[in-house]
Amino acid sequence: MPEKAKIVIEGLSFYYGSQRALKDINLTIYEREINVVFGPARSGKSTLLRLLNRLNDLVEDTRMTGRILLDGRDIYAPDVDVVELRRRVG
Repeated sequence: MPEKAKIVIEGLSFYYGSQRALKDINLTIYEREINVVFGPARSGKSTLLRLLNRLNDLVEDTRMTGRILLDGRDIYAPDVDVVELRRRVG
């Protein structure tokens, strides 16, 4: 039986000012799965990980398009408790 999707990223792009850091990322991460994010320096690895726990909310002049779902719920929805999200995503 296939595992349930834990995190789903759909059409994710991220910008620091006018500089695009991520372009149209689509990714599904399943429960009980080990994943690795790797690539050269300045390829967006840290940016992607920071988006999963909304740490980029603290960075001025940034914007994101697309969606990140955790257990089927949009983590950027206005009613999300960011502190609780950060505890869960760590």
